Amino acid sequence: MKGIVFDILRDMVEEQYGLEGWNAVLEEAGSDGLYISTQTYSDDNLMALVAAAVTITGSDERSLVFAFGEYMAAEFYRRFPAFFDNAGNLIDFLISVDRIVHMEVRKLYPDAQLPSFDYRHERPDELIMEYRSPRKMCRLAEGLISGSARHYGTAISMEHSPCMHDGADHCNLKITLMR
Repeated sequence: MKGIVFDILRDMVEEQYGLEGWNAVLEEAGSDGLYISTQTYSDDNLMALVAAAVTITGSDERSLVFAFGEYMAAEFYRRFPAFFDNAGNLIDFLISVDRIVHMEVRKLYPDAQLPSFDYRHERPDELIMEYRSPRKMCRLAEGLISGSARHYGTAISMEHSPCMHDGADHCNLKITLMR
């Protein structure tokens, strides 16, 4: 996992729980908190921080990871606005994630291990994203989608079936635009 993800998690925890909260998470996780955004770190490091944040904040893991995804979407816009600004709407942006955004990330960070998406877009108000990743961080993907919808001012409903956590080889994330 790239260090930028750790930086964004730190920002979220500090914003909501202060520096003391982040330090408590680091202590609980047994981490020194030294993450360089361009470096790659073990997924276990991130999962230890998430588990520690669950303990410190009293949140459940699913809610915390979803909220982190929403927060991350806003941070990605703040740090990389062109990716969002080049898409006219939520569906165009989501389709651009695997085809443009991840391609650009791979140029900068050839060792980045990114999820992959296949898309089915048969109706103008619906998109099905087939999510594949050995990390199985589909709840984070849901949060990123929700945060992106918020950025575009678009109300959505989302269905998640099948899921890799239930033995499927991928997750279907069905996004429906609400009228």
